[in-house]
Amino acid sequence: MKESEFRIDHMIFGFSAGAITSYVLLSFFYMTTESALMLIIFNFLFVSLTFPLNGTLTRKLCILLIGNVIGLVWNQIFYLFALAAVDYFGRIFEALYVIFNPFLNLIWIVSFWSTSLTVLADHKDRKVGVRIDS
Repeated sequence: MKESEFRIDHMIFGFSAGAITSYVLLSFFYMTTESALMLIIFNFLFVSLTFPLNGTLTRKLCILLIGNVIGLVWNQIFYLFALAAVDYFGRIFEALYVIFNPFLNLIWIVSFWSTSLTVLADHKDRKVGVRIDS
């Protein structure tokens, strides 16, 4: 099997795993539409950007599952915060929630993706440290 076919197989398997994980999370937990949409966007971005990189398939799938759990928890906490803010400040906060929700979700998506890149890096490529002798 060629290297390019192997990577395409990884991506197909990754998209399937992302879809299955999204479906499982969506079916077991009550989620808002915004949360479901952000998890689907995260799965698509993560699989398309990370699965072509070097690393074992098991490690990539574990990172994808951890990312889905973090995204679910992040969105649920943010949604509960928004409900409390609407009760306290009034209905004007609903508009702010709709506007800020995608931007605040980008915080966890970008930070988790960058952290996952360090996990996928090979040990032989990592620099242990810089030694400064004076």
